[in-house]
Amino acid sequence: MKNNTVRLSVLLAAFVALWVVTSVVRSTAVWFMVMNGVAIYIICKYKSMDKKDMVLGLIFGIICMPSNFVMGLSVILPYIASVSVLRTSQNKIPVFDTGKKSGVLWTFVLIAIVGGLLGGINIMFALSSMTIQPSFQIQWLMDALRAGVFEEIFFRFFFFAICVEVTKDKSLSPMQNMLRYLVMVIPHVLIHFNLQTINLGSVIMLTLLFGLPFAVMQRKVNLISAIGAHAVVDLLRFCVFGA
Repeated sequence: MKNNTVRLSVLLAAFVALWVVTSVVRSTAVWFMVMNGVAIYIICKYKSMDKKDMVLGLIFGIICMPSNFVMGLSVILPYIASVSVLRTSQNKIPVFDTGKKSGVLWTFVLIAIVGGLLGGINIMFALSSMTIQPSFQIQWLMDALRAGVFEEIFFRFFFFAICVEVTKDKSLSPMQNMLRYLVMVIPHVLIHFNLQTINLGSVIMLTLLFGLPFAVMQRKVNLISAIGAHAVVDLLRFCVFGA
């Protein structure tokens, strides 16, 4: 049991170290290369790719590509690797199914409520530094979808699968589960900063308001609910501020 505490702590430290490296070299390409390398390793280890999962991974990638081709390409293998790990795991994150007859409706209701609430909070925080210029462009919809799909799969869904892998799919203590949440949240929060702009207060705020809610949605509902709510938050900001 204690070994998993060490493993998760080391994993979190490794991701923070990777963020430091990307900040020093000033290139997010490091994330893409390292994490896709990890994804290839996991896929080769499990050798259990399902055609449906491959198609869904491609669809997620294609959704991102109009906004950012590299991000779209880089979401495919991490998605396939994640479902390879989680397919037989006792620690699952369903992609869409909630296990309820009203699951589809409940997912979209949550997307609207959580996305709208967090989007409103995000707009209020931005009012001090941005001017309201309401408008809409198709590109902003593409950008919002890319943010939701890429960040929720690459930095959260995949990182959860890696946690399951390094802990050997064992049941975790409350403290270990908290560490797993930190792995799902902290690296994603850190990518919004570099070594010169990092601010502890901002990190804590983003973690609590825009990291943890999406991680909880993935764990307690499904992946699509987190992707949708994340995309709504970004789309509202784009449409309100015109950028």
